[in-house]
This record gives sequence, C-alpha cells and structure tokens, in this order.
Amino acid sequence: MKRVILSALSVLALSGFVAPAAFAESSIEQKTAVVSSTLSRPTSLQLTPNSLVSSAFRGSYINQGIPSSAQLHHAYASGRVTAEGLVKVAIAAGHLSPETLSDTRYINTVDTKLASLDD
Repeated sequence: MKRVILSALSVLALSGFVAPAAFAESSIEQKTAVVSSTLSRPTSLQLTPNSLVSSAFRGSYINQGIPSSAQLHHAYASGRVTAEGLVKVAIAAGHLSPETLSDTRYINTVDTKLASLDD
C-alpha cells in the first residue's frame, strides 16, 4: 500500500513539473509567432483619415504638390486636390498602405474631412 501511495505521489509530483514546462513551451511558441507576424507586416504607418488631413493641413505633403493651411481648402474646393489624390500621395510617402486606396469608407471620410476644413 505504501508503494502505491508513494508511486502515486511521485507521478503527481512529476506531472507538476512536466505540465508547466509543456505549457511554457507552447506559450513561448505562441509569443514567438505573434512577434514574427508583427515584424513581417509592412512598416508603413496607417494614418486615420483625420490624421491624414491634419498632416496635409500642416504641410506634410507640400513637396508632393498638396498645399497647406487655407490653400488646402481652396485647392479642394476648386478640385485641384481630391481625397483620392491625397491618399495616393500619402501612399507614395509610405504613410498609408496601398490597400487604403480601395477602402471607399476611408476615402469618403477623407473627403468629408477635406470639405470641413473651411468650418
């Protein structure tokens, strides 16, 4: 009877060491996978529509032909600057991913933000 109890306690003690080690390995593998997938993403920054228009307003895209401050609103009102054009410039600058151009909701929000510059 002592042997059975001793054996059972030994098995329980060993399982207490083996199980956490197995969970630790899978946890490390999961964390490594998350880090790897994060690192494999493009390094371009994804600006919100509001941040994109604010950046343009502050003059971040002057060298690409997008005017700043009050001239940005006038260029938008006259059709020289469009939401799609601003998104294309930001993609070329590496501030947006190319997929953003096909996101109609994003483009529409940029258009709304550009239209409200005069407010």
